[in-house]
Amino acid sequence: MKTAKDRGTQGASWNYAEIWDKFPVPARPCKKELALIEQKINAFKGNPKVLILGSTIEYRSLCKRLGIAPVVADFVKSNYDRLTEYSTESFAGEEFFEIDWLDIQEKDRFDFILGHRVFNVIGKQDIQRMFKVMFNALKPEGIFFCRGNIFDSSFRDKLEEFVETWSRAPREYPLFTYIEVALYMNCCDTENYIDYPACRQRVERWFREGKISPSDFEEIRLLVSLSNDARFRTAEKHEITRGYSTAGFESAEWVTTGEEFSRQMPIIILRK
Repeated sequence: MKTAKDRGTQGASWNYAEIWDKFPVPARPCKKELALIEQKINAFKGNPKVLILGSTIEYRSLCKRLGIAPVVADFVKSNYDRLTEYSTESFAGEEFFEIDWLDIQEKDRFDFILGHRVFNVIGKQDIQRMFKVMFNALKPEGIFFCRGNIFDSSFRDKLEEFVETWSRAPREYPLFTYIEVALYMNCCDTENYIDYPACRQRVERWFREGKISPSDFEEIRLLVSLSNDARFRTAEKHEITRGYSTAGFESAEWVTTGEEFSRQMPIIILRK
């Protein structure tokens, strides 16, 4: 079986950790997502045990602010080191594991698990297994926060509209924020794995046609410059619901943060 490292960025000229500071929300957790997680953690009575899937700075910073020393699980130590270097904070007291998330064997250890786009970097065939691993790692009534891209054909079909609107409108975030999720839906193979060369071709066409500025072009081109060995996948809703239902989660709540660009990137709150 391929490891998560193999499924991720093997063969690419860089990996996500190397240019993490270039990615805007929702590729990174936003303030509304972090506020929701903070609210749930603050409602917990006691000293919560937290597992973070990946070296996501925003989750680690939140834990630090709440006085929590989390366990961080990432495919390779270099990702953890690189993202730590990007941060303006130090993260003393964290426990780090270099491990494929599918190989986590903890049992009833964590009150909260935080994962951003976890099911988008897990192979299609491993989604159910991933949810079962997280279910096992949680304590009774523990919560798994997982946010990620969910395929929707109507949202996909709005890509050109998003480009037309946000390339010219005043905006809080870079253009990539407003088009990324729909762009990935448009540029994928039959199993919804991103076709990065197709992404680049689409972006280059927008630039040639004058639909995006030179600065937007250069920024977006960098962010879609991975090779197709980077197996990022937009999951289908039925795959996710089947995955967590089969794993045995007691309840599931799907929450969106309200912005149009994040409509197909819900926060899924799963309680054991």
